[in-house]
Amino acid sequence: MASASASSATRLCVLACRQAPRLQPISSRVPRLAASPCAVPRRPFTTSPARWEDEPPKKDQPPVTEAAAPAATEGDLEAAAEEPRLSKPRAANQSKGGDIDLQSLEILDISAKDHGYGSFEEYIQGRLQEPGQPSDPRTQREFEKSIADVEKVKVVKSSFWYDEDDPEMDCDEVEEFDEDDMTEMAHAKLEEIKEMRHYNRLAVWELPLLSKLAKPFVPPSESQPLRWRYTTYFGDTHPAEKKVVVQFAPDDLKLTKQQTEKLKKLAGTRYNPETEIVKMSCESYEHQAQNKRYLLGVIDKLIAEAKDPRDTFEDVPLDTRHHQVKPKPRFPKEWLMTEERRKFLDESRERLKLAEVQRMESGEIVDGKQAIEGYLVEKMREEQEKAAQVAELVAAQPAKSNARSSMGRPRRA
Repeated sequence: MASASASSATRLCVLACRQAPRLQPISSRVPRLAASPCAVPRRPFTTSPARWEDEPPKKDQPPVTEAAAPAATEGDLEAAAEEPRLSKPRAANQSKGGDIDLQSLEILDISAKDHGYGSFEEYIQGRLQEPGQPSDPRTQREFEKSIADVEKVKVVKSSFWYDEDDPEMDCDEVEEFDEDDMTEMAHAKLEEIKEMRHYNRLAVWELPLLSKLAKPFVPPSESQPLRWRYTTYFGDTHPAEKKVVVQFAPDDLKLTKQQTEKLKKLAGTRYNPETEIVKMSCESYEHQAQNKRYLLGVIDKLIAEAKDPRDTFEDVPLDTRHHQVKPKPRFPKEWLMTEERRKFLDESRERLKLAEVQRMESGEIVDGKQAIEGYLVEKMREEQEKAAQVAELVAAQPAKSNARSSMGRPRRA
């Protein structure tokens, strides 16, 4: 009952005074209230009740003491101080509402005293003087205006980086480049160099340590006839990463000849008659382990069916039409080197050498080098003979020309 009465008293008190954050001194408010006859008189929170001018005071109302007043929390006081303004009719009705107004005012005053204030009005004034809560409406409007100016960002539509889908990418709030840092491309190149050096350090210092974990290669034994193949992309996600491939030879499963032939027939197109290997793959499931488990189940079923003696499939021929054997060129056997062929070649080469020596001795074979040297010598001899004839002609021609010139030239007196 105490908490219910406290909350109802707080609510009624808030309805009676809605302008608590904008309270002013009583001396400055009285002339303004007297000048407006239509306004409802507002009184600060005191122990005296608020009533109309023509309303007689109530005499049978019991006073509220501090011991009988329910306790109100600081949250109730803050809610009472932050309620909006109430219109005149509602305030009048609440002030006429009954005997609860006086109790609510007294409860708030007593609660304010419990929190270290003389009255509820002093509590409101103290809250307004706290940092971060502007008490002046002008200061509040200036603060809101500054926030609105910050939120308004001027977008430069003529900029090269302007984008209609994201207009906030280029605006005036971006600081200009003061030549005190690298460009974005230089930072990207630097990050690339850092990454390369990181892996180089790993290759130099960390990879040699992996040799301690190296194990010698052990070929698969007869108890391991299945050969698995997995695909990985080193951390990158790829649709083909879940694929698993298995290969095995039916002859390695330790089955009888009849069971092996039946297994080949059951494998169908997955059997390669050229290599005699069965190859199957699965990528139906999300993880490699699931696909491997499925292939193991299929192989177990094939082996179980091959061992079933009720039907051996002897009347069914092995179908190999799915595999087309491509002919491969082979070296002719006739061209292979044998001892007889080697002896025959050696004898023929000896015969050719003897015939060539006989032709050289008889002069039937022309030596190209000697023929070229003889031709050059003959050429030089002919050129020397022509040069000698030209020299004789040149030496005899000037004497004749001088004689002719002396006979025909007239003498001077």
